[in-house]
Amino acid sequence: MNKQKFLTIYAVLDNATQDKLNTLQQYLLKNNLIGTQTKDIPYHITLGSFPITMQNELIEKINKHCLNLSTFSINLLKLNHFKNKVLFIEPQLNEELLNLHNLFKGNFTDNYNWQPHITIYCGTRLKTIKAKKVIKKEFIPFTAQITSIQLSEFFPTKIISTTQLQKK
Repeated sequence: MNKQKFLTIYAVLDNATQDKLNTLQQYLLKNNLIGTQTKDIPYHITLGSFPITMQNELIEKINKHCLNLSTFSINLLKLNHFKNKVLFIEPQLNEELLNLHNLFKGNFTDNYNWQPHITIYCGTRLKTIKAKKVIKKEFIPFTAQITSIQLSEFFPTKIISTTQLQKK
């Protein structure tokens, strides 16, 4: 990951989903699994990352394309991981999510292909494997809503703007 400051745009999940995912976090904490994932932002699906110099351009793009978008459903299907260091929930790709990603696809921070995911835990290989065992007992696939688009700066984390999507 890029060590300098950068911006991200992400699709934020609804409050009921935030609560469900926070409950999963509580199971991890009860098992002494405190991860290194960013904790001071809502659960989300990252759409792209960008150089810090693009802030005004990104705000304009959000205002142009997102103010009239509607909330939409996304199925959260299964647990998955990146090299047993990042545990995440994998959503089912749908047209709305693909369209959002296409508006904001950018990969400033690393060289990985975009894989939509909701990070649940980051840690060492052994702790991530343990976290997966804990969460696997509790996770049941469900449908969530994408309700807003957020622009944030990293690191330290700073939320720059939140744009609510129109309710259907």
